[in-house]
Amino acid sequence: MMSTQQSQFVSSSQRYLAETIGKQYPNLSIRVFDEIDSTNNEAKRMVADGFSGTCLLLADRQSGGRGRMGRSFYSPGQTGAYFSILYPASTALDTAVTVTAAASVAVLRAIQALTGIQTQIKWVNDLYLGERKISGILTEALTTAEGTYVIVGIGVNLSTDSFPGELSGIAGSLDAPTVTAAEMAAEAFRQLYPFLLDPADRTWLGEYRSCSRVLGREVQWSDSNGTHEGKAVGIDDEGALLVEMPNGFQTRLFSGEISVKSK
Repeated sequence: MMSTQQSQFVSSSQRYLAETIGKQYPNLSIRVFDEIDSTNNEAKRMVADGFSGTCLLLADRQSGGRGRMGRSFYSPGQTGAYFSILYPASTALDTAVTVTAAASVAVLRAIQALTGIQTQIKWVNDLYLGERKISGILTEALTTAEGTYVIVGIGVNLSTDSFPGELSGIAGSLDAPTVTAAEMAAEAFRQLYPFLLDPADRTWLGEYRSCSRVLGREVQWSDSNGTHEGKAVGIDDEGALLVEMPNGFQTRLFSGEISVKSK
């Protein structure tokens, strides 16, 4: 049974989203939860149950919020925006790195519009304020007999001021308690939707590059061949990270986790 505070989140968020992006995009489905395991998981269940179309899913808290590489995403109630955008791929399966990069710019723009705060993007899916991670993005795809669906899961720490031990030195927040989760979800959707309609449009790439916190810096990553180091020198039109190796050769990273070496 939902508490009064929880039911207020669902009703106020549903009302706000319906009156804003619901009117702007009448074919958009909107679902709001007080608590759920993961909005990405719920989007997958919707597809399995036969849902078709585009949907925005928002939760006050997640009991099993997920990040990339199997990590969890801390999702306490009343202090963050946790939402997923589910949509049918309009072309052949969009590459996850490109979708995630576009979503990063959309969230960066939404934060700027709502708070005036300028954040930076850590390739490929995290937003940082200073040295603290304040947002993460997880893109997943499902292929069914009816077609391919893409799920973009987004978490933004709006005013979270306490984190579990393993995150205490890494995660941070925007310190924006007056911004609601519904406002953040609506603005991020509004910024991302043009790309969903036209994945070939890469006009956002300039902003993705200019707001990168990794370009020009030494980075490290691991793969099946071991651990590697190099200098991040560019981001190509597919969203791949271009890294110059110590031997002068250049490699392209399409996925994986990088760490940025201290300046």
